[in-house]
Amino acid sequence: MLDFKLYAIGNLTLVRDLTLFVSEAARGGLRAFQLREKDLSGRSLFDLTKNIRNAAPHCKLFINDRADIAMSSGADGVHLPETSWPTNRIRQSFPQLQCGVSVHSLDGAKLAEENEADFIVFGPVFDTPSKQSIGMEAQGLAALSEIAHNINIPAFAIGGITPERARQCIQHGAWGVATMSDLLTAPNISERLGEYKEALGSL
Repeated sequence: MLDFKLYAIGNLTLVRDLTLFVSEAARGGLRAFQLREKDLSGRSLFDLTKNIRNAAPHCKLFINDRADIAMSSGADGVHLPETSWPTNRIRQSFPQLQCGVSVHSLDGAKLAEENEADFIVFGPVFDTPSKQSIGMEAQGLAALSEIAHNINIPAFAIGGITPERARQCIQHGAWGVATMSDLLTAPNISERLGEYKEALGSL
């Protein structure tokens, strides 16, 4: 079973120095972080991954969609979009990596489980400006509950997450939550992590 409940996701447009952010967040108790920079070159992504790995060696590090870079840089896992390679295919070449998958439906969640994902991230549960701009509406807590209670792997909620909403997600069956802007832009990272810890029971 997973040993983290808060899954932080990076965004260089919100925080220019992700290495510093992860280092500070790890000192505050953060256990898992996803490096999601899709626009970086392979070399830049590798270098940033190595820097984060060295700065926060005890925080689990997941790389978006690049299992090769995750493996070669010493990251702990890879996070796959719903349309990416099936997890079981990734495992054939990179058996050491943990694998998370983003999904947007119960069928997608069941397929991820069938393909041996370690966990899924479902959303958006609540409205977010970034998703609204591409026509993706909030799916709501009922949809989260349906998914969480119909699969046997941990389900993380994403989309408009705050500490208070994290509490609601747990009440509806989520294992944990994934957050980007709420944590990245928090005035005090340690205090916000404390709020998430209270809501989730642990980080």
